[in-house]
Amino acid sequence: EKRINQPIFKLMITVLDKFDPSKHYFEEPYPHVIIEDALPEDYYNKLYNSWPVKEIKNTLPIIGGHTFRYMSNDVLNKKTVPVSEDWENFFKDHTSQEYYTKVLTLFQKHIKHIDFLKQEKVIVRGSGDGKVVTETQFVIHNPVKETTRTDHLDNPVEIYAGLLYMRKPEDKAEGGDFVIYKSDPVFEVSRQNGRELLEKTKREVVKTIKYKPNCFVMFLNTNRAVHGVTPRLNSETERLSINIIAEVTDRQYKMFPIKKV
Repeated sequence: EKRINQPIFKLMITVLDKFDPSKHYFEEPYPHVIIEDALPEDYYNKLYNSWPVKEIKNTLPIIGGHTFRYMSNDVLNKKTVPVSEDWENFFKDHTSQEYYTKVLTLFQKHIKHIDFLKQEKVIVRGSGDGKVVTETQFVIHNPVKETTRTDHLDNPVEIYAGLLYMRKPEDKAEGGDFVIYKSDPVFEVSRQNGRELLEKTKREVVKTIKYKPNCFVMFLNTNRAVHGVTPRLNSETERLSINIIAEVTDRQYKMFPIKKV
């Protein structure tokens, strides 16, 4: 009997595999997801132990005097800094059509242009032309004495944004936590300070998510999705995280109107 070799399919592992709407999904003050211990422990440890921190810092330019970002297209296609097979799979999985569709389904009743977004084929940002692009990034923040991001809105072309925290075990700093604010819909932001809220805009802290290992936070980008990062105190080592986002490239489909003043 002749044996036929079956193709080997890679198991897709994502930060949403443990998602349970009754435990992890919140509609107020805007739709968001919080999952602690999001990835299987052994997989998370493999990723953490192969984080190319030194290689990224030695190869890529620093942004704003404190931040390094290593983008999907560079990871998967240009291979500017070599990464492990686990990381390459992670980037493929979180920029995939399957992951994008899963997030849209999760948030669908709150998403503007949902029919258009669901029918679009996504591409990795920077790898070609498309109306929807996905992006995953290594993000390294050097030690600083203050927060690098006060309360703000993200770019309205962004559909959703996720953060996987990968805090170092030796990191003894306080702060660096993700803050969710409640506000009325925001229609004006600061032109000078990168979409920070204007001083006159009323907002209040609703929730603070601690910066701790394997904690995943994601939100739908709306004009109420005000968020920020608490100041880092006594910081002596890098703050590590992974950004996971999707964006529209055609501004007629942006998530909300905003004016910079």
